[in-house]
Amino acid sequence: MALSALILFASPATAQSDEEFDPAKVDVVDAINCAIDARDYMGFSITLGDEDSGYRKRGWIKQESGNPFLSQYRLPAPIEIGGHQTRTIVFSSNAVLAVLDIPDPNDLAEQEGIENVAPGSGKFLGEREMLNKVEKDPENGWTITTRITRNLSNVSSHPGKTLLGCSYVTDVKLPGEK
Repeated sequence: MALSALILFASPATAQSDEEFDPAKVDVVDAINCAIDARDYMGFSITLGDEDSGYRKRGWIKQESGNPFLSQYRLPAPIEIGGHQTRTIVFSSNAVLAVLDIPDPNDLAEQEGIENVAPGSGKFLGEREMLNKVEKDPENGWTITTRITRNLSNVSSHPGKTLLGCSYVTDVKLPGEK
């Protein structure tokens, strides 16, 4: 429920502090390494298209990804993720991933503690759960489930590459909703 996630982001009942959130202070390496919370990730990711606090201000260059489900950026300087350097990152609907020059994701799977859920298919798709938290908002009765996972995959639009990063999912259910 994307609209509910945005409502959650703005909800005072979920406020973690009185300090105003500044998406420009979010480090993309922390986001890729699952080192921020889902609320901060949402605030960060929705501003990337904005002129003032978006990707241009960060010095990122938007690139063609060859995949309609991924938005790709070239960073001004290399970052290190999983012991490997890259200047290319991608965003999906709820994740940010580093694009690594690793032809076989199995080379990182053991290090990351991630198992392939599609073995023998030529495809690697796996995740390790970092957080799965269910909270009930006492003010409005909403049930808020937050799930953060470390993701490892390959994708046909990026041959010879491995994607490693983090997915942030917040699901909001209204009272009585299943």
